Amino acid sequence: MSAVSQPGSRTGSPGAQPVPGIEARLKDLLDETRLAMLGTQLLLGLQYRAAFTEAFDKLPPAFAALDGVALLMILAATGALLAIPPLHHIADHGEATGYIIARASTHLQAALLPLACALGIDIAVGVVGTLGATMALAGGSIFVIAAVLAWYGAPFVVAEHGSEETMEDQRQSLEAGIVQALTELRVILPGAQALFGFQFTAVLTDSFDRLPSLSKDVHLASMIAVAIAIILLIAPAAYHHLAAKGRAEERVLRYTTTMLLWAIGLLSLGFVGDTYVTIRKISEWHGLAFTLAGVVLLAFIVMLYAIPLFERQRRATSKASGRNHETLLTRDCGP
Repeated sequence: MSAVSQPGSRTGSPGAQPVPGIEARLKDLLDETRLAMLGTQLLLGLQYRAAFTEAFDKLPPAFAALDGVALLMILAATGALLAIPPLHHIADHGEATGYIIARASTHLQAALLPLACALGIDIAVGVVGTLGATMALAGGSIFVIAAVLAWYGAPFVVAEHGSEETMEDQRQSLEAGIVQALTELRVILPGAQALFGFQFTAVLTDSFDRLPSLSKDVHLASMIAVAIAIILLIAPAAYHHLAAKGRAEERVLRYTTTMLLWAIGLLSLGFVGDTYVTIRKISEWHGLAFTLAGVVLLAFIVMLYAIPLFERQRRATSKASGRNHETLLTRDCGP
């Protein structure tokens, strides 16, 4: 009896597992991104919060500086993950394409390396008071190596090497587009809520009271930016059920995409502001904190908006050139 392939999947050689369709592949990638994003944003919130604890002031200066390095590493991982929804909606118009599959996979893989380094640094910072500097650094290094082997080494060994199968781009139905946009909201929302909780508890510490006035103001502005981002991330659910009565409508997709892109921008501003506050707390040097916050801001602008806009223009130009080439071939081959 011949095997019957499931809709949305393709069957290769006899006995092989069905290959998921492009929409299923994109959904899996978004779910995997959600797992990584939640852990990364939780760790980012803890990183901000740690600098305001009393025990942090007792750390050796070198390890306090390492904690600042870990913060920048986590921000790099966060930026790589946050860039996936803008690439999907700005560069690829929310469609299921091989382009977004490849870019999302690359961003997810790239985010794991700085995340592993940040976790190793945090292990070292956490145990330095108990084990001493040498053992703490050794333990953190071992953790980084173990994470890299688990996240990169083992998958590479068991992976099927060779040319990757080309998937046909697919224009999604309205229902599928709304579902994926809502999934991308769920990628970001839990971590944003947790981050706001850490921001709020930092205000209640004695260390926060000792901050310069500028740092307090920047932290307040960051809290407001994150709070507004949370409101925007929740708004599409209310719009879907109150304005559209739960129906799949084009305006729901447009509204969800708009709220998502604005929320990502505001969330990034919150990250940048608290980067300034935390680095200023660690180093007590305004110039260094301002410079690093500026670098983080520039990186977020480039990753979240400049690159997706550039890619949209590049892909539009490439498609237009392809259509012109086909038109010329048709004319040349005509009677």
